[in-house]
Amino acid sequence: MTRTDLRKSYEILELPDSASLREVQNAYLRLRKLYAGSSVALAPLEEEFSENTRRKILQQVEDAYDKLRSALNGERTNAKAGGAGERGDTVPELDRLEEIVYSGPVLRKIRERVNLNENAVFQELKIRTELLRALEEERFEVLPQVVYLKGHLQSIARLLGLQPDRVVEDYLRRYRDWKDDRGKE
Repeated sequence: MTRTDLRKSYEILELPDSASLREVQNAYLRLRKLYAGSSVALAPLEEEFSENTRRKILQQVEDAYDKLRSALNGERTNAKAGGAGERGDTVPELDRLEEIVYSGPVLRKIRERVNLNENAVFQELKIRTELLRALEEERFEVLPQVVYLKGHLQSIARLLGLQPDRVVEDYLRRYRDWKDDRGKE
């Protein structure tokens, strides 16, 4: 990949060439949120930003993010060459998301892999860090009612770029299994 390709990707994400992986991820999430669905910010400009135009922009944002993420992850991997891998044996490969069963620990590992700390999740989604920890640690006994839990899981999945329905389905299956086991005691 040429430096020109990367420069164009930085421009699409509205970032300087010196942006870190974290800055790239934050810009990607911000732009995806802006151009996806019916953004309040774009409502007054709806005629200029048709659904087709928004889809094209979103595709450019996705492509730019993929290029920069690959390039920056490659730099981090090269910098750590020879040491222990950053990924543990149980960390899912983000390129194989369709094979993952989403549990609390898996969601935490994905969140960490995309460099989002608990405070960033709170700032973006207004989910308290204590609740996020309980969700990721699968401390089911302290989680809110299913209707609220489902909403939190959907929000987290969207923030992480995952399929909300799959995340909710997998996580709630684990929650219901825990609840059923608890009822048998």
